[in-house]
Amino acid sequence: MSTTHIPPYLRFLPPTLLAHLNASAEPVVAVSGLSRTPGLVEQFGRIETDDAMRFVVALYEQVRDPLCAILLQRQEDRAFVDQQTLACVEHNKGRDYRSASYETVIGKPDHNGRIVVGPSLQPLPTHTVDVPPSMQGEHITLFGPPDDPRMAINAMNSLHRRLPNEPAIIARLVEESGQMPRWGADNEDSMTPLAPTLLAANAHLLGCYDGSLTYDDPTTGRHYAIASTGLAKAIKRIPGLALPDGHHLWHGQPLPLHLVDFALQLFHNWRYPEALVFYVPKLESEEEAAYFKTLIRCAEEQLQTLHPSYKIGSIRLFVVFEHPRAIFRIREIAEALAPYFLGGSLGWHDFLASTARLFRHDPNYRIPVKADPNIVINRIKASHDRLVRELSPIQGIKIGGMYGILYEDGDPRSFEVCMVGYIKDVVTQLKRGLDGFWVAHPNFVRIGIALVEAWRRRQRDPQSTDLHELICALVPSPTEQAPLLRFVDGPDISGLSEDDPLYLRGILAADLAVSDVIANDHPDEVRYNIFQALQYLADWLRGNGCVALPAAMTNASGESVFVRVMDDLATTERSRWELWAEVAHKRVSLQTFERLLAEEVDFLREGRQTPTKRVQIRWQGECARWYPIAIKLLRQLVTDPEPVEFVSELLLPFTFDVIRNAEDPWAAACSLCPKHYHEAPSSP
Repeated sequence: MSTTHIPPYLRFLPPTLLAHLNASAEPVVAVSGLSRTPGLVEQFGRIETDDAMRFVVALYEQVRDPLCAILLQRQEDRAFVDQQTLACVEHNKGRDYRSASYETVIGKPDHNGRIVVGPSLQPLPTHTVDVPPSMQGEHITLFGPPDDPRMAINAMNSLHRRLPNEPAIIARLVEESGQMPRWGADNEDSMTPLAPTLLAANAHLLGCYDGSLTYDDPTTGRHYAIASTGLAKAIKRIPGLALPDGHHLWHGQPLPLHLVDFALQLFHNWRYPEALVFYVPKLESEEEAAYFKTLIRCAEEQLQTLHPSYKIGSIRLFVVFEHPRAIFRIREIAEALAPYFLGGSLGWHDFLASTARLFRHDPNYRIPVKADPNIVINRIKASHDRLVRELSPIQGIKIGGMYGILYEDGDPRSFEVCMVGYIKDVVTQLKRGLDGFWVAHPNFVRIGIALVEAWRRRQRDPQSTDLHELICALVPSPTEQAPLLRFVDGPDISGLSEDDPLYLRGILAADLAVSDVIANDHPDEVRYNIFQALQYLADWLRGNGCVALPAAMTNASGESVFVRVMDDLATTERSRWELWAEVAHKRVSLQTFERLLAEEVDFLREGRQTPTKRVQIRWQGECARWYPIAIKLLRQLVTDPEPVEFVSELLLPFTFDVIRNAEDPWAAACSLCPKHYHEAPSSP
């Protein structure tokens, strides 16, 4: 096997596993040096063509060195952050967490004078964003994976998806708005990165762009097809820079997963302008943005060589600002990506998770609790305001985050409490000057378009009654209506001023000494994180990267009402960091964690149910095979003194057949990834 091209990829694919993947891969005869998992070309011949793979590896050869450099720099920057945070812990002894003299890593220069975390000291660039016609307008964006053909078709057709008994005002506002929804076709946190899953997603998107995708449900006999008009604009989110692709090996080394996914999308869909818009997740700095600009430039030059009619400069990017370093460098990242930069969104689960990792050695830091239903309203204001302030002057598109709470079909109380939360989240983001937001289910798309249209009308004409009429139609209960309308008509919460000593920490939602919702170490909060994370991990291992997990919300009458919360890998990242901090800083003892873990495991195994707590991912069938492994993984994530940077470092080996299909996947993983996992195969 050749010298490691990108050493950080070994954190995901340890050498023994990589050697096995090489031994079992089949060579691509037409592309010397490339090998891949057997069977991919037979199953996905339309995607895995020889010409497409030549395009991929040629692009990789051009950008391999700068990619390796920025990933190694990430490691250095994390070491610097940890070193500085530990030094601050000594300095801060006896100081109040919210005092002006409390120090953090924010603003500290490294040995080269770089501010690793915090605003740059350089003048802000002012390059103006060029927004193509297809991306102008509001951005009500359904987010979900394209790996299932039925879901992909439903996403494309989301404008036509009406609720039963949809209020007439929704139909009127949607039609008069003229707005088309967007679809964040997510090949990242919403998907288990199995090779067939990723390639199926590429095939389905190709069918979405050319209109050919269909699906016949074998159970119901229903035929699904893409509508002829009113289609959502599909915007693909590619994987982050950190993940390797162990299914495509170049001279024995894994190709970058983001590059493979990005290149295949371009190669097959270069004719469709809408297919050239991407969401890019998890960028941390302007240096990483500069790498991605190099990737685009090289890809476009190759495309024009292959297709002289291709126009250089057609690609556009939305950056998901979900890292505490990136939120301070929005304008710098935009400039580094010009002219490709289009706008940004704030992915707040990953944002909070990566902030928790940043402050992991600070015993006084508390992540905002997962159980807080008003987290966007109360904790994300400063980062929303920064996104707007940085992008508005350059005419960039500004998109908020995800509303992921789903109602239970047939339960009016569940629908109502869900609508109250949705309306409050949407209105809050509109008050802050954002141009859109994400939703987790197609049933929310038309409602979202109607809400935005009614809000814009009231902005233009304060006498407009459309917004109140729409809210009253969605939330008919007077008990819920009155406080909701007061919220809608009232001002946004007040935020910290820029001269406040806590302002920069406030941008990271890192100014909270103790939660006013529930303490992070409260047994109920610990249980909630364990309960949700175990179900998600088991389902991810099964092959499903997004799942609506049971939860509860409190309505205006004080009643606990059943809902579901859409979880993806980002929500599990924030859960594990919250749990890790409580155990590492001894606010929750290891014994208490193990006891609560055992109790939640019993609840899941026995399939218990209470009025507000239900098991979504049953301990049966395929999931019964994966739950014991999910338990081991969560225990390692929470109790390891030096935890992995990404949950996917532990998960990715389970995407390969040699481990997935083994009689004992845990034993196979431990054998092929020595020292990667802490519990021996014989552990309970």
